[in-house]
Amino acid sequence: MDKAFKYKGLLTKLAISALIIALLLLGMDFSKFTASVGKIHWGAWVIAAVFLYFQIFALSYRWFKVVNLQSRKISFAYALKTNLASVLAGYFLITSVGGILVRVAMTVSAGISFMRAIAATALDRIFTVLALILLSILMMPIWRNIIAEMPNLQLLFMLIVIGVVGLLLFFIFEKPRKKIIFFHRKIAMCFQYLRNVLTSKTVLIKVITASVFGQIAYFCAAFLIINSFGVEFSWLHFMAIIPFITFIASIPIGYGGWGIREGAFLYGLGLINIPPETAFAASVQIGIISMLSALIAGLPVVLQSDFRKTLFGKRGFKQRPPQSKI
Repeated sequence: MDKAFKYKGLLTKLAISALIIALLLLGMDFSKFTASVGKIHWGAWVIAAVFLYFQIFALSYRWFKVVNLQSRKISFAYALKTNLASVLAGYFLITSVGGILVRVAMTVSAGISFMRAIAATALDRIFTVLALILLSILMMPIWRNIIAEMPNLQLLFMLIVIGVVGLLLFFIFEKPRKKIIFFHRKIAMCFQYLRNVLTSKTVLIKVITASVFGQIAYFCAAFLIINSFGVEFSWLHFMAIIPFITFIASIPIGYGGWGIREGAFLYGLGLINIPPETAFAASVQIGIISMLSALIAGLPVVLQSDFRKTLFGKRGFKQRPPQSKI
């Protein structure tokens, strides 16, 4: 029964990705699409992979700082191993245990309490979103130029502004914030963890820097691949639109982000006049490079018995160490 449920989840994810990709392909010129797909520049692939490795190291360093907030519990090597295991689980080990739960399980197996692992994982995701918002704000003047050329984007721009203002108001007004925070124990735990990070300026600066650096490394990889197709586009416009594309592409729909990422690239890059066939082909190449980079870097992790035990065996959630306070 459990095995059937696992296969059902995998098939559902694959079906969603296939459906989105099929719908995107229906609106393209097939001859232009096949020409774009055939444009592979191996030099750009190698350099893009290097940037993706920079991203992996930056996000692993962020995890190292977040988990070791008050006392050192894991080494950077273990943080890197955990990050790679989480990415690989999301790409290749689609079972009832997803990438986020693998991260939590490996953190628990290192001697950290379950609730602290949950809070750290939530905070890790929050800083990814925060980095994308910060980069979007920095590129706001460029966004204004894009919107001036395309009036139909004014609503989208207003929604982004409303979202940022709403986030700021959440931290400004105490009463509604407390109602949300104390609605559930896990939410309160995550916010307490966030407060501990925010009150430590040194840790906060390092975590935000790692988050921003990790996203910029991904942007550079994407830029190299898109630029290798030989299309003309504004570098500044690309840097303005890519945080929005990355945020949409990170939504956990489908298998390993396939489909939703292609849709985000198709729409987002279309705003800066990149042909849909090129945007789609570039997204596919970026997806393949990301998977190959994670597999090559994480192969030693997969071969270790600890990784398999954390996923399926005696370690992870079944073996909980003594609970420690945040």
